Amino acid sequence: MTRSASGDEQAAEDSLGLRFNIFARRRVLHTQRYWLRARARLERDALPPHKPVFIIGSPRSGTTLLFRLMRRHEAFWAPRGEGHVLWNAYQHPRHKGWTSDRVTKEDIKESEPHFLYSAIERMTDGARFLDKTPRNALKLPYLMSLFPDASIILLRRSGLDTVNSLIEGWTVRHGVSYRLPEKLELNEYEGRLWSYVLPPGWQERKRTTFADIAALQYTTSYEIAIADLQTLEPPSYIEIQFEELLRAPAAVLTDAFDRLGLGMTEPVLEMARNLGAHPVQTNTPPRAEKWRDREDEIMRILPQISPVMKRLGYSTDVKA
Repeated sequence: MTRSASGDEQAAEDSLGLRFNIFARRRVLHTQRYWLRARARLERDALPPHKPVFIIGSPRSGTTLLFRLMRRHEAFWAPRGEGHVLWNAYQHPRHKGWTSDRVTKEDIKESEPHFLYSAIERMTDGARFLDKTPRNALKLPYLMSLFPDASIILLRRSGLDTVNSLIEGWTVRHGVSYRLPEKLELNEYEGRLWSYVLPPGWQERKRTTFADIAALQYTTSYEIAIADLQTLEPPSYIEIQFEELLRAPAAVLTDAFDRLGLGMTEPVLEMARNLGAHPVQTNTPPRAEKWRDREDEIMRILPQISPVMKRLGYSTDVKA
């Protein structure tokens, strides 16, 4: 929040530095896509990658930690970050009237499979493809149609901590994903920059709060993913609880690798034994019940996230 000359609180707006940074990142993505498209046009008969692995979950649910652990396995090749250079090449929400990040197999464009197969083949050079893009929680029918032998890993996390982290990210303008065609008029922010996944129904919350947006992002990510998984029944599906990953990373990963037909490796174990030496991107240092820093906000939206939390196996018996 900022204050006007009269002392009244005003919603924050985007700084020039932030806008420039986003513009620069967008240019880099466009350049990468241009190069990948050019290479794809020169190649023929690109095949789907062999048994790719997709990590999904709500944004800020801990997918980055799981991804960084798994990509240390020599069997995998993975992008340095999220795979937007691939997935938004044909499926940017502006192509569907900014409805959401939801994509199904009916949305696949004629030349899209060849582009994706060619790009992944060039990137991986024969290694197994590993991707961590939380927005893909809304795209499982699309992914399974393109990659029928894919393995899906769903990372679960308590809504209390996840929503708190989403609010924190929105507050510091982290994870900006899109410049919307219309202005958000949230209590804490006025502008066109959207952070994280764009869920169906976002338009109805563009005049609410960060907490209401975060609750929608959390619930929609898991509701849609779970419903799709029940229908699609992928050949390999693994659920991991984030809290258990923190408690026993080596055991959790050993089980996951076993189900993926892989053995544990020393580089993964080295990180698993000492997670503190490998910090992931957080806005403030993690600690137990960090969500209570925003207790009033979280308790207000608890009824919105409780059904999904229960479905994911978390207690909603929370005392203020």
